[in-house]
Amino acid sequence: MTGKTREKIYENEHDAVNDFIERKQAMGRSRRTLNAYSRTLKSFFHEEFPNLAPEDVTPEHIEDYVSTLAARDLSQNTKRRYLESLSSFYGWTMKRPRFENITGNPAAVVLEEIPQKYRERPDCATWESAKKIVHNIADPRNKAITVILAKTGCRIREALEIEQDDLMLDDGFIRLRERKGGSQTVVPVDEEVKHAIKRYRLVRPDNDSEYLFLSVRGNRVQSTQVQRAVRDAAVRAGVMDEGETRFHRKFTPHTFRTVFTTLMRNNEMPDHYLQYIRGDSNSRTMDIYTRVDRYDAKQSYLECIESLDL
Repeated sequence: MTGKTREKIYENEHDAVNDFIERKQAMGRSRRTLNAYSRTLKSFFHEEFPNLAPEDVTPEHIEDYVSTLAARDLSQNTKRRYLESLSSFYGWTMKRPRFENITGNPAAVVLEEIPQKYRERPDCATWESAKKIVHNIADPRNKAITVILAKTGCRIREALEIEQDDLMLDDGFIRLRERKGGSQTVVPVDEEVKHAIKRYRLVRPDNDSEYLFLSVRGNRVQSTQVQRAVRDAAVRAGVMDEGETRFHRKFTPHTFRTVFTTLMRNNEMPDHYLQYIRGDSNSRTMDIYTRVDRYDAKQSYLECIESLDL
C-alpha cells in the first residue's frame, strides 16, 4: 500500500476478528486504528495462542500475554494499548447475538489492573519557550508547521497530513482530517497562522501533490524532519541542552500540544471548546453528546490565544 493506505490490515484466522475489523472500517475508523486492531489481534491469536478460539480465552491467557509484552521491555502505556485493542474486540462481540459463545471480556478484566501512567509536564513547556523556538526556525516550511502546532495543539502527524483543500484561511479555519480515532475537525486559526502559511506557500515546491507541506523532493514532509528542526531550534534558543534526553528537560513537537493546552486553560477556555480543538477522541476526556459550533469555538479561541510575536 502507498500514501495514506500504507498501513497493513491483516486477515485473521478467526471470522469474528475479521468481522470486527470490517465493521469498524465501515463505521469510519481510521486506517491507523484498524491497523492497530489487526496487528494486535494477529499477534495474540496467530503467534501467542494459535490453537485458542476467541470464546476460550480467559483472563489467565491475557495475563500470560502481558508477561510476554513485559519481556519485550514495553512501557506500561504500550501494554495498555495492546490490551485496549483486545478489549475493544471482546466488547464489540459481546454486544452481537451472533457471537453467543463469547460471554465475557477477559482483556477488560486485566486492563483494569494496569494503571495508565501520565508523564509530568516538561519544565520547558511554556508559551515563552514555544515563542523562542518558533523565532529560531528560519525555514518558512518548518516555521509554518511549528506555528500550527503551537497555535492549534494538534499532533505532528495531523499537521503533516494537511492538504491544500483543507485550508479555509479566509474564514479562519483549517481542517485536520487525520485525528486520533479517525475523526476530522475544523479548527480555528488566527492571523499569525494565516501569515505563516501564506509565507510558506510562496516558496512551496510547484507540483500537484495534495499535501501542503512538502520536502525539497516534492514528497510529504516526514515527522523526523520536523523533530530535528524543533530540537535544533530549542538548542539555539537555550530552551534545552544539546543531546538532552530527559523528558522533563527536552522540547519536542508534541510539547507544543502541552503548551497550547496549558495556555488555553490558563486563559479560561471552556473545556468543550478545548477538547474539540485538541481533537480528543477518548470518551473520558470528550463528551460525545456535546456538539460544538465551529464559529463559537473560533470566538473563544481568538479570545484566549496569545501572540508568538512574529
